[in-house]
Amino acid sequence: MTSRLNLGCRGSVAVWLAVMLPGLIMAVSLAVEAGSWEAAQMSVQRAADVSAMAGAMNYTTSASNQKAATFAAMMAQLNGGSGTNTPSWNSGTNTLTDNMITAQVISGYATASDTAIKVTVQKSIPAGISQAFSSQTTHTVTGTGVAELINTVGAGSGGQPCLLALSTTGPGISGSGSTYITMPGCTMRSNSLISFSGSGTLTTSGFYAPTTATTCSYTGTADSICIPSWFTLTGTQYPTSGTITDPYASNTTLQSALTAAAALTGTTSVTCSGVTCTGPASMSCSHASGTETCTLQPGNYGSLSTPGGPYIFNFQPGLYSFSGSVVFSGNTTTNATGGVTIIAAGGFTGENTFIFNLTAPTASQAASTGGIAGIALASLTTTTLSLSGSATYNVVGVTYFPNAQFNASGSSGSSSSPAEGSSSSICTEIIASSIVLSGYSNFGGTCSSYGATSFYSVSGTSQQQAAIVH
Repeated sequence: MTSRLNLGCRGSVAVWLAVMLPGLIMAVSLAVEAGSWEAAQMSVQRAADVSAMAGAMNYTTSASNQKAATFAAMMAQLNGGSGTNTPSWNSGTNTLTDNMITAQVISGYATASDTAIKVTVQKSIPAGISQAFSSQTTHTVTGTGVAELINTVGAGSGGQPCLLALSTTGPGISGSGSTYITMPGCTMRSNSLISFSGSGTLTTSGFYAPTTATTCSYTGTADSICIPSWFTLTGTQYPTSGTITDPYASNTTLQSALTAAAALTGTTSVTCSGVTCTGPASMSCSHASGTETCTLQPGNYGSLSTPGGPYIFNFQPGLYSFSGSVVFSGNTTTNATGGVTIIAAGGFTGENTFIFNLTAPTASQAASTGGIAGIALASLTTTTLSLSGSATYNVVGVTYFPNAQFNASGSSGSSSSPAEGSSSSICTEIIASSIVLSGYSNFGGTCSSYGATSFYSVSGTSQQQAAIVH
């Protein structure tokens, strides 16, 4: 009896296997076929991506839509795509059709103004077991890749300038007589000639000027850096460094403040006569020992004029906007060291006994009390910023006069008491159309700690970098 039961079970299993086996074989075959579709899909996607990158890189050298698309299609063929010997080109849509390969030059995905190459690669796979479920004899897989030429600017070089002359004509940075400049941690950068005469010592981390030059009287040859051999120099000269752009031209906070100062109307000026000053109601003044001491509050002013003296001006932290000029022509001492930015629509003059202590706000000070981080004194005027006589321009931060000359050739000083800057380790940067110096000056390029813009003496190189974006 037991033998008959076992024999019956085996028979049942055999029947069950006979019934199920075709289905199992079909399922396994369909899974294998689907796996081949996935493998083919990955293959054409890789081909599309590689071809799009190749076409984008070709465009950087050829700048031709058709050549870039053709090169992309050729690369797709090398990676298994099915093409022809005579692809068709449609200049209206910038599309090259090459059998089962399409290459098109399109607008960028990341930035519409960029150029991008879109490549589509298709591949037909014969249908196997799947024909049992469909009338299709082939299965088509598609891969699409888009490579975009993204505009980038490489890092610059040469270090941070402390003196930057933006003008591309005439002497950019110059000095005559006895000139002693100490700025070992930053560079001297001019978009035109660097020229010194007389005698002195210039200590920088580098001199940078463009290729264009005039004949240097000391060497008899054309050179953009013209400094007599008897000067004591520290810092390598780079006379073929091209030009750089205004690093603050795109600073909307600064440029908006400059525009607003020029548009001011109905503002009260600070005027002084003898040892008496008058101005806005917010300005408080007092006399002591024949000296007028005035405390100014942040806000909008007309102009400031100080004949006579002596005067002491105390600027409280914040932003000061002058619709006119700022002139310290008497015996004046200005204290504005708590984080102050002065914006003027007109010029700036410091002469006679002129002591100017100004410290720009840091980023945190600008956020709490006002002012512009890193900016001490700024104007868009074309009137020369002039320092002369017994002048002490002790400014920590950036002096920004991009359209005017910074002229301190008439100021005096000594190695222990320089006319411009108090120490080469303290932030003092001058950005002007041109710069004229004599006497003793110290400059330091540590203004980034105040939130000022960091930039290089040599601009970075613009380039296009291909990147897969789809």
